[in-house]
Amino acid sequence: MNPLVHVSIGLHMANLGFYQRYGRRAPLILATASLFPDIDSVSLFISRDTYYAYHRVFTHALGGWVLCGAMLALITAHRHLKRWFLIDWGLWAIGMAGHTAADIITRWPIPVFYPLSERSWSFGLVSWGDAFLTTIWPGLALVAAVWPKQRRFLSAIAVAVGLLYLAYRVALPAPGPSWLSRIWFGLWLR
Repeated sequence: MNPLVHVSIGLHMANLGFYQRYGRRAPLILATASLFPDIDSVSLFISRDTYYAYHRVFTHALGGWVLCGAMLALITAHRHLKRWFLIDWGLWAIGMAGHTAADIITRWPIPVFYPLSERSWSFGLVSWGDAFLTTIWPGLALVAAVWPKQRRFLSAIAVAVGLLYLAYRVALPAPGPSWLSRIWFGLWLR
């Protein structure tokens, strides 16, 4: 999925309970962690072949969630390791797993259990830039930011609507790439 969807998934995860428990650090870490797996996109600067070979491998998989999550937790919990390290590690790992969950519903397979298994998974329900999800999830995240007392309720609605839409896409798959996918990949991957 695209960066807007990834960030909004992290924010919705925070709003559903982590914010209430851990305060501002939860949405900050979860939103950042929801974007972090795409750090391997820098391989595009090397070549398209390198990008296709290495994007959506380590950082999108179990090994990346554990190792990268631990390293990033050391950074975010640096002054209070005893208090925050395990919590931050969990938040980083959950955020990265949310990123992978959003990517696995697209058509590009991901080896989710890498390095334990190289078998790739893809449900192929929506395109990278699905207009409905790109509108509804960030839109409801923005509304939740404007009305913070309703954040948990609005994020629950976002998740429920998203799951209903995905159920609809199971019954009626998307016909092909969305206009957003065509624009993005047309510009960057020519």
